[in-house]
Amino acid sequence: MKMLKRWLLIGGIVLVVGVLLAVTIRIVPPGHTGVRVFTGQVGGSASEGLHLVVPFVESMQMMNNRTVAMEMTTEVVTRDLQAVRMNYIVNYQLNSDASANVFQTIGTGYESVVLRPIVEETLKDITARYAIEELITERARVSTDITSTLQTAFTARGFTLERFNIVDFQFSVEFATAIEAVRIAEQNALRAEQDLTRVGHEAEADRERARAQADVLRLQAQELTDTNLVAMWLEKWNGVLPTFMAGDTQGVMINMSDLQSVAPTAPITTTNETQGQDTSAQVQLQSLISILTENGIDVTFDDNGSAVLTLPEE
Repeated sequence: MKMLKRWLLIGGIVLVVGVLLAVTIRIVPPGHTGVRVFTGQVGGSASEGLHLVVPFVESMQMMNNRTVAMEMTTEVVTRDLQAVRMNYIVNYQLNSDASANVFQTIGTGYESVVLRPIVEETLKDITARYAIEELITERARVSTDITSTLQTAFTARGFTLERFNIVDFQFSVEFATAIEAVRIAEQNALRAEQDLTRVGHEAEADRERARAQADVLRLQAQELTDTNLVAMWLEKWNGVLPTFMAGDTQGVMINMSDLQSVAPTAPITTTNETQGQDTSAQVQLQSLISILTENGIDVTFDDNGSAVLTLPEE
């Protein structure tokens, strides 16, 4: 009986000690700060690790100092009075040295009580400074302005803003349709500009071809001199003179002996070694023309280099 009483006594002592330890020892987990509350008043803070509290009169509230991500959506109005829904993420931390004050002045619901209203008010104020299209074209600057303003506001409340990130914008159906119309118009304008450039290149190529053809014609016209025409005729002439030629109404006898004396007995060829220099064939031709002219016969040349003899009218 005495042994039983002794074990019951030992067990009671162990139970009392365990209860005392349970209500006396507090463990602050990593990434948290313990706020001491003594008889209803904040009595300081405790860092990570094992801490003792006064049983039944002192408690410890755990405050999270890890990074927290707030995913939010806020409807804002731009400078040109366009409604836009902005989706974004705010990463922040509760400063450990401000944990006790935040718990005392705000409590554990500081995110919904303080932080979200600050973020929404800041977004509405900043986006009201920009036109709706600038939210897209100046997105980086908009994000920078919001981040700077939030950092100041969070620091004043005992928090650290790590990052503000705009996820996307949701525009009205009317504005989305207008953006699509602008995009289509820009594509059409680019296509028209490309077509205009292509047509311009083709027109320039046509002008170059026309100038080349004009140069050829001009050179050909410059080559069609009397001397060149005579040379062309001589190249095609077989060197044989007719024995007589008759007019339309009656025969006209021509003394061809003089002509035969100056006419070559074989076809004559000419070469243009130097411009402006007469060849022997050209000298003979000039003599031939002089004899024909003395006999009253006009000599002309057509475009093919052929000689046309015109008899005098009776």
